[in-house]
Amino acid sequence: VLAEYATPALCTTMPCLGGADGRTLYITTARLNRSAAELAAQPDAGCVFYTQLEAKEAPGLPVNFYGD
Repeated sequence: VLAEYATPALCTTMPCLGGADGRTLYITTARLNRSAAELAAQPDAGCVFYTQLEAKEAPGLPVNFYGD
């Protein structure tokens, strides 16, 4: 584990690096099949969160598109 980032939703689904320099961390969360009580406690469930990584942290790699 290199780092941990808290989100206001418990059911995180997928991290992804993006942005112009590859240093924006996006984290998706789930809302589907959450109970009414869970959604009341976590109204941001289902949102996408992001944060800028520090310069010392490695950026993501550029997307490689498939070509014929």
